[in-house]
Amino acid sequence: MTKNLTLLILSLLFFQTVKAQKATDTVITYFKNTGEIVNNKDSADYIRMVLPPDTATNKNLYRVFEFYPSGKHKSVSTSITGPFFITLDGTSISYFPNGVRKNITQYKNGKIVDDITTYYPNGKLYMILRADYDGFYYPQITGYPQLTGMELVECRDSTGVVLASNGNGHFLIFNKYYSTVIEEGNVINGKRDGEWRGLIADSGRYICTYHKNILKSGISYIRSGHSYPFKEFLVKPTFDGGNDNFKVFIKKNMIYPDFAKEHNLSGLVLLSFTVKTDGTLSDIKVIRGDIPCLNEEALRIMRFSPMWSPGMQYGFPVTMNQEASINF
Repeated sequence: MTKNLTLLILSLLFFQTVKAQKATDTVITYFKNTGEIVNNKDSADYIRMVLPPDTATNKNLYRVFEFYPSGKHKSVSTSITGPFFITLDGTSISYFPNGVRKNITQYKNGKIVDDITTYYPNGKLYMILRADYDGFYYPQITGYPQLTGMELVECRDSTGVVLASNGNGHFLIFNKYYSTVIEEGNVINGKRDGEWRGLIADSGRYICTYHKNILKSGISYIRSGHSYPFKEFLVKPTFDGGNDNFKVFIKKNMIYPDFAKEHNLSGLVLLSFTVKTDGTLSDIKVIRGDIPCLNEEALRIMRFSPMWSPGMQYGFPVTMNQEASINF
């Protein structure tokens, strides 16, 4: 039975992306690791297949399978919504490309609950985290689940030696390839406490101090020899004066297109752009907008934007992508 199901799943992967006409159909979509949807499996980093609920077991949960290009499982989970929009609910199991189980996570209505159990690529237990707050936050810095707000229960090295148990001891945080420790420090009663040290890509390192999981202070050091104090790991780019001033700028510079006036057209245009380290904008484009003349006006307005305050990581400015909406 299992073999037949596997053959059926793999055979379905040869169809083109998103094969569905109604909610009960199987949907196959091809993804890059960035989350971008692509048109064919040859350019995809992984493949998602959403099957309708199995009425014999649970008529309310869609079955969600993700595969590496090799055909091996990337994850197996269930969702209360589908097939095009996923809200995970129940047990989700993810796998390394070598087929070894990577982590087991419990979801409720799209939010992580209970324990997150993770493993090394060799199959040995890595660490156990426990969700103790409403929701779970993935940072934009390391790509690894941020531990702030999580109870840190247990950590072991790749040979099985226990480094922390029952919320006390030393934690090691690896990069996504499990080749380098990118952060480490002590925990007391399940929370980061005292000095933690980490790496910043290839450019430097940082030292920060926690008390009961709250970041108190930090300082980063980069290869140029400069150091940067910080109290937040990540600060997003901002328009000078904040969102209220941004709305004033939009209103002051908007020229409502004649065609839109004549045809009583209105709508929301969502833009994406890059804020460089000097605050200038580049790569401005429309990512959602149904009316061409409004899209063009939104682009024109953003091209006149004054400089923004750049995004900050570890206390120093970095180029960062940003989104903004203009309502006509």
